[in-house]
Amino acid sequence: MATSAVAGYRGKVLASTTSTGAVTAIAEVKNFSLTVEMAEIDATSHESSGHREVIGGTNSWSGSADYLQVMANATHQETYDMLVTKTLSTFEFYPTGSSGDGYYTGTGYFTNWELASPNDDALAVSISLVGSGALTRG
Repeated sequence: MATSAVAGYRGKVLASTTSTGAVTAIAEVKNFSLTVEMAEIDATSHESSGHREVIGGTNSWSGSADYLQVMANATHQETYDMLVTKTLSTFEFYPTGSSGDGYYTGTGYFTNWELASPNDDALAVSISLVGSGALTRG
């Protein structure tokens, strides 16, 4: 039986830019990840009979991506600029590259920008971001 799995190479990440505010794809993305978490609130009491009890706390989300650095690419320059200027951005994540297959969107901040210039590989950047508010599924 053939698999219905979807190739990961179709995915894309979009971010609003500092110059126009428009959401634009970050070019040359090699991979990305999106994490959604719920904090737990300890609700253990003497009535818990020696067992830990928790209730749901606040939700949070974060993401990261690696892309090949193209020095002339405006989106690559702006990921760095938005980090150092602490600019709130809109992010969109398309796991299959198509909005018809579902996507995720939210606002947040770039929190990390790391440039790597390896001797035996392409010039690359790793970015991290953290959400501010809800991440919605489209």
